[in-house]
Amino acid sequence: LIQTEYPTHPLFAALVAHDYPGFAASTLKEREQAGFPPYAFQAMLRAEAPEMADAMAFLKSAADLPMLQEHENVLVYDPVPMKLSRVANFDRGQLLVESGSRPFLQAFLPRWREAIEGIKPPSRLRWHIEVDPLEF
Repeated sequence: LIQTEYPTHPLFAALVAHDYPGFAASTLKEREQAGFPPYAFQAMLRAEAPEMADAMAFLKSAADLPMLQEHENVLVYDPVPMKLSRVANFDRGQLLVESGSRPFLQAFLPRWREAIEGIKPPSRLRWHIEVDPLEF
């Protein structure tokens, strides 16, 4: 039994027909048109701190680094809180970067990481970069 507000979505027709190849082909076409993975390449900077303001300020600093101006092939989104924003007394935020070219993103990430290491983080802030993130 599946409960949904979208019973006419093509996913359900494909499920009933056991048509995985057809569903996969149509989904990949939609993702290509939208510029989503696997047709775009992404990395996520995540930060966690005892206070959300500290995590977001750190992410904003990473998004505003001057070296980003040199990388016009990399799109930097605004920092946002994670869906599950508070875990074990730490507030968590994230910053998505995206490129239409894996080589551009791979060349960008080490330089960006090095620049981020130059940002003085607030006390008890932890951060990491996740390549090809699965969760947003």
